[in-house]
Amino acid sequence: KNTMKKFIFVIVTVVIICVLGVSLAGCNRATPTQKLLSNSRAWTSDVTDETLVYDVIYKSATKDQVKGTMTVNVKSYDKEKVEIGNWSLDNAVGYVATTELVMDNGDVKKTTAFFTTTIQVKYAECTQTIGGVTGGYTAEYKNEKCYYTTTDGSDKGQGEIKVGDFSESPYIDNAILYQVARCLPDSVSSFTFDVPDVTLGEAQSVTMSATRSSTTGIKGADEAQTEYVCYFVYISLNRTFPGSGESLKCAVASTPYPSADTPKINNLIVQITEGDTLYTLKSATYAE
Repeated sequence: KNTMKKFIFVIVTVVIICVLGVSLAGCNRATPTQKLLSNSRAWTSDVTDETLVYDVIYKSATKDQVKGTMTVNVKSYDKEKVEIGNWSLDNAVGYVATTELVMDNGDVKKTTAFFTTTIQVKYAECTQTIGGVTGGYTAEYKNEKCYYTTTDGSDKGQGEIKVGDFSESPYIDNAILYQVARCLPDSVSSFTFDVPDVTLGEAQSVTMSATRSSTTGIKGADEAQTEYVCYFVYISLNRTFPGSGESLKCAVASTPYPSADTPKINNLIVQITEGDTLYTLKSATYAE
């Protein structure tokens, strides 16, 4: 049980990087970072509804091995009402990304977030049950702050973290980091973001870098073991104490899915490495 708590803590912390956005209102005065992210976002169609399923394995081939499944859905909204928990937004233009992790030992985690077409997060929430203990967080971004609540069993907390004006200092939430990795433009090798950490009540600095100049063949977890030509995106904390730790690594397909002739899903993440945990793409589906 202690081992799994450590495992989930890794997921909660590493996925401290998982939703990003840019406000439409600030688009005209956005800095190059925000403009580049918006212009190179993976979802350029007016209608987006993609579902990605990953096989998950923690500590492969050891006595602590645990398997599971992660399902990721990204759906677009065009002047529609978005509702996530108790939060809602009318006439929303952007995307809702939902990630659900289900492990064979019964532990589960679900995150949901809304971010705009210019990649600015407006709201994110997480719910989880680990070892029979429920917890999670909510985070609303407004007035240049992240207003958050946290739960851990019977313990509850709340606070605010200053994030500044997104058009001047881009930030990411702990709900859809990997979706942001799909938005890195070809022309830039790295970006640095602030990431509000609700467990610490402060922002962390995170750098995301891509290595497009070199590629590697990565096999999927589907029955045919489809091989994808991928480049890597690395995500690391910028801190000297207690250390930045091991970078997260995403293998991103170099060509659209299912093919260049029918590009339904762009910048498809084929594999994610989070320390001892490996996520490998099993299926990718889309609806229009």
